[in-house]
Amino acid sequence: METLTRTSISLCRYNLSFKYETEVVNDITNDIIRRLNREPLNMGKNIVGVRLRLEKLKSLMNTESNEVCVVGIYGIGGIGKTTIAKAIYNDISDKFHGSCFLRNVRERSKDDTLQLQQELLHGILRGKSLKVSNIEEGLKVIKNCLKSKKLLVVFDDVDNLKQLKYLVEEPEWFSTKSIVIITTRDKHILTQYGRHVLYEVEKLNDDEAIELFSRWAFKQNMPQETYGNLSYQVIEYAKGLPLALEVLGSLFLGKKRSEWKSALHKLEKIPHMEIQNVLKISYDGLDDEEKEIFLDIACFFKGEDKDFVSRILHKVPIECGIRVLHDKGLITISENKLDMHNLIQQMGHEIVRQECPKEPGKWSRLWDTEDVYRVVTKNMGTETVEGMILGISASEQIKFSAEAFKMMNRLRLLIVHNSMVEHHFVGNQVQLYKIDLPADFQIPSYELIFLHWDGYSLESLPSNFQADNLVELRLRCSNIKQLCKGDMIFNELKVVNLSFSEHLIMIPDITSVPNLEILILEGCTNLMSLPSKIYKLKGLRTLSCRECLKLMSFPEIKERMKNLRELYLSDTAIKELSSSSTKHLKGLTDLDLTGCRKLVHVPKSICSLRSLKVLSFSYCRKLDKLPEDLDCLPCLESLSMDCLRCELPCLSSLSSLKELSLDQSNITPEVILSDGLSLLKSLSLNYSRMKQGILDNIFCLSSLEKLELRGNNFSSIPAGISKLPRLRSLNLSHCKRLLQIPELPSSLRVLDTHNSPVTLSGPWSLLKCFKSAIQV
Repeated sequence: METLTRTSISLCRYNLSFKYETEVVNDITNDIIRRLNREPLNMGKNIVGVRLRLEKLKSLMNTESNEVCVVGIYGIGGIGKTTIAKAIYNDISDKFHGSCFLRNVRERSKDDTLQLQQELLHGILRGKSLKVSNIEEGLKVIKNCLKSKKLLVVFDDVDNLKQLKYLVEEPEWFSTKSIVIITTRDKHILTQYGRHVLYEVEKLNDDEAIELFSRWAFKQNMPQETYGNLSYQVIEYAKGLPLALEVLGSLFLGKKRSEWKSALHKLEKIPHMEIQNVLKISYDGLDDEEKEIFLDIACFFKGEDKDFVSRILHKVPIECGIRVLHDKGLITISENKLDMHNLIQQMGHEIVRQECPKEPGKWSRLWDTEDVYRVVTKNMGTETVEGMILGISASEQIKFSAEAFKMMNRLRLLIVHNSMVEHHFVGNQVQLYKIDLPADFQIPSYELIFLHWDGYSLESLPSNFQADNLVELRLRCSNIKQLCKGDMIFNELKVVNLSFSEHLIMIPDITSVPNLEILILEGCTNLMSLPSKIYKLKGLRTLSCRECLKLMSFPEIKERMKNLRELYLSDTAIKELSSSSTKHLKGLTDLDLTGCRKLVHVPKSICSLRSLKVLSFSYCRKLDKLPEDLDCLPCLESLSMDCLRCELPCLSSLSSLKELSLDQSNITPEVILSDGLSLLKSLSLNYSRMKQGILDNIFCLSSLEKLELRGNNFSSIPAGISKLPRLRSLNLSHCKRLLQIPELPSSLRVLDTHNSPVTLSGPWSLLKCFKSAIQV
């Protein structure tokens, strides 16, 4: 009765003026039959979170458009693509002249394409049977049948464009106002087919995950109290993947706590095979090189910077491979970091483990600390091993024999990581437990492309070290005195990081590393000089010598270094930068001289660095003078000149400047004439002994969002502050003579007046009891 009622109400859709009465009756009859025959697709039980996702999908779709709408629903296996497709199909299919939901296209198209064509025709012809004898004939019939009908068609689980080509070759075959929905794990297929709307199915949030798991495990919406902690361990493991929550919920239904604990312990090492098999479908669709890239990321590079991974794996088509992995949902990229779902990573681990389940020494990759320790300390490694990562905790004492890597002659990636290194800096030498290596230790592999060894205990690289393919060398907090003994050429080496290697006294002749791009020597406190011909490194982009306390001079640059972008010399003992050097650094964007307490002279040629964006002279107390033309740097965005005793130049022409810090420096009104600093967002003038009139024109800083005036000796602040339309944070703490603040801008969200005897006026007076960092 409900269907008949809805149909009668919609009779107005039929234009009686331009049709014979029999045609209208036929249309109405067919509409009624279609609605009566329509059965909603089975959504399954214990469905959670579908309504929210359905509404989001519908908000993206323009169902009123006269165009053909192609909707792509994509995401990793088990995320709920088919469920969402069924939901939208059930919700809107009665609005079309014909509809069809073609399930499992990927699997069935292998040997059942003709049957898929028959099902499609059956749906769009409202249940009528029409036999076709071969695929080519089927395509012709389908094309003719699609032209005149407003249709809804769902192609579920497509993983290759050919599967669509044998059904509906292109969206243009459809009549206007038709909707085509494609579910897939591979986003790229949607682009190839001409997608109009893209919808990535999101994982369940914590509340949804708890409800779904509880429905399967406890037949209720929340975990039983005695199983609460164990349930949340499952939720954390599943990371919002509906398939995992359903499978594990069914697994734990009716089980004892001891059985839960045992199963969870097993899941830490070995994934549930039903989940594994679903996720592995995307992996099986990769080519051999893409599979290798995926396994490397799963075992070693999850969470790493995309550019770093691309540099390390440069000998394979890495950019193309990463794009394919991303399109198939096997990895995600956020802020240029590579990531993947925990269960996808575990799937990758299991693929490697299955290479030889009981002998990790025969696996291609080793990532588990216990497995690595056993393989290396017992000399179980074989030529199968291509990569390994060993994480060292502060409590471990490990010894390797000279032959620990003897058989691993195909080793590409060797990573010994100590998390304590991240907390190590000059003046705070944390205790690092280093692997005790014998003097005759060897790494025989010719294939090594990445060596990362925190706390490397030897004074140089092994005598037989094969550097032919090495791309990146990281020996942080090592005992290295010199990189190698004798002649060794590093033709492929692009990055060297020897930070906090406090015994380092020299680095190799730069002719041995002709293609070096990044050199990190931060915290090498006994390093006294850099190679005199460092300017020969034409590809060098970054040079960091921060906290090289004994580095007294920067080598004279005699030739143009057009690629050098970043030069960090903070907290070194250098006394000057020569004019002849700086004029050859035209491409420099970052120059950090913070804390160079012996620096007395900066050449005028620094003002010719037209690409400079970040510059710091802070805490260079012996600096006698700064160039007067410093405001001629057109690209400068950040300038720090804290704690300087010399006279500061005018900065008013720095039209690109966004951050300026002049704490504890001698400031005159001429330094920051405000009218030229229209893009300035942050200004810090803490403890600056400011003279009268310095901030009179501050209202001209129309982009200012943060103003730091802590510890100044003024009794009042300029009224112009109230005219700063974007000011959000104002610090007036420790201003001992400040008694009253005038009207403040309505944009202000943070006001700090602690240790200031100030009286707040206006609406801020209501908050005077909260003087320390008042926030609204």
